[in-house]
Amino acid sequence: QNTAARPRRTPLLPARAGEPPRPPPPRAAPHATTMHHAHTAGLGVALLVGMAVTATAFRTGGARSSRMAVDLTPAVERLPRIPGAAAGALLDDDRVLVRRGGAAPTSEDPFKLVKEDLVPFSDNMKELVETDNPVLTQAAKLFFEQRHGKRFRPTLVALMSKATLPEVDEVTYAKQGQLGQITEMIHVASLIHDDVLDEADTRRGGLAVHKLYSNKVAVLAGDFLLARASVLLARLNHLDVVELMASALDSLVQGELLQVRSTEADLVDLQAYLRKSYYKTASLVCNSCKSAALLAGYGFDDPVASIAEQYGYHLGLAYQVVDDILDLTGVQHVLGKPALADMSLGLATAPILYAMEREPKLKPIIQRRFKKEGDKEVAYEAAMSTDAIERSYELAEWHAQQAVDAVMKLPPSPHRTALVAIAHIVLNRDK
Repeated sequence: QNTAARPRRTPLLPARAGEPPRPPPPRAAPHATTMHHAHTAGLGVALLVGMAVTATAFRTGGARSSRMAVDLTPAVERLPRIPGAAAGALLDDDRVLVRRGGAAPTSEDPFKLVKEDLVPFSDNMKELVETDNPVLTQAAKLFFEQRHGKRFRPTLVALMSKATLPEVDEVTYAKQGQLGQITEMIHVASLIHDDVLDEADTRRGGLAVHKLYSNKVAVLAGDFLLARASVLLARLNHLDVVELMASALDSLVQGELLQVRSTEADLVDLQAYLRKSYYKTASLVCNSCKSAALLAGYGFDDPVASIAEQYGYHLGLAYQVVDDILDLTGVQHVLGKPALADMSLGLATAPILYAMEREPKLKPIIQRRFKKEGDKEVAYEAAMSTDAIERSYELAEWHAQQAVDAVMKLPPSPHRTALVAIAHIVLNRDK
């Protein structure tokens, strides 16, 4: 087939709300940080392309169905990112409030409520990541055995599943449990790949996978987890869920591209920061919460599915904003990763952007991605000496409150209360 005469298509960046897809900005000369990452660029492009192809394949399969197509427009293009004019309106007397430093909505640990349900999760995960190659198996198992944390995402999926499941249905709940496994596999794969792309040394208090083994093993381990997640996703036999979770996978790739190709205007724009945060972090939480409601039997556009989506969207953004605050205020032994890691990658987060509004001298520093000696220290001092941290917490608090307002529309249950408690924990965490 002769393709010589075909015009080359310019790849498009994700569109802003209400706008057509944007062509990429003109290519500028790469700065030192970009050149430093060139050694892993080949691996990075390969794994990003692989993830994108996987997601596209799932969506293409769905497009061939005779059913009506669903709207897969990312939530960040439909839902608010910052408080609007009505944010200071009078509160309803029965509104459940979440505040940093405020009282928890329940004395019960929300993680314990579904702890027993996640026991099979641990056992199954060990079996799912077994391979014929012992090194690859060890690398893939690392985050499921030694550094699994509190299993935040599988817990969210389990709580949302029970909060939206009209009545006890073990078959349905088992599928929702598989969704939790899929979500965690995608998340862990993204961590492993991110550490390769960012050349990070540590993760969750230990050496990153590529530091323990090699870049090749790390990329293969991440790819292997994505492949296993894809198989499990297909076995759910729910096309809307397949498309939605494939879109989350696609969003992870788009987030990396947005981060790499941000224009100077994007680098100093709070809306662009939140948009990128959605694609890189909140999209997986958002889509997995909605998928839990879909597996419970609700339609794609059902109000209950929308509630689950709104909860996951706002909670995911609240989580990321707090994470970015802790990158400045936390210490390495608490966070499990080096402090000021974001600025080391050339990224300005909410606290730095708010500090820039008080200290305009930060703008050129941010736009050159903190590449000059002393840039990070100047930005850090500005963030700590202004109200930037407080305003960032206010932004996280607003998103956490939006998540609670959404989930309170579900019928009362211990699991709904636990989801409110999760929002409180996200807002008040120190690691």
